Amino acid sequence: MIDSRHLKRLLLGAAVLLLVSAGVTLAVGVPVSFAGGLALGYVLGAAPFASWSWIVSRAIGSRRGRILAVVLLAVKLAFYAGALYLGITRALVSPVGVMIGMTTVALALVLGTLWTATSPAKEVS
Repeated sequence: MIDSRHLKRLLLGAAVLLLVSAGVTLAVGVPVSFAGGLALGYVLGAAPFASWSWIVSRAIGSRRGRILAVVLLAVKLAFYAGALYLGITRALVSPVGVMIGMTTVALALVLGTLWTATSPAKEVS
């Protein structure tokens, strides 16, 4: 399991990477909807990792924790559906930008976790 401090650092790194990418795309002349898609993709990509980290730290084993997890899952799904529906059907954001933003967050978290992974402890004979 990834610790909370490391998760926050990786999410901040992904945010900086996407912010720089959005700035570069705007400077090059790509439409604003693509930069908006990168931002929405970051939010949608980072929400699962941040929310489950919060849930796990709040005693997932208890009945209250399970209920909280189900409620949070329903709220997140409604948020995802609403954000994607409003953003894409009204042409506010680019679907390709959203996909790139979500993929960048996932890639940054996976690579950051693998890079800092420690080797397994050796058995003492």
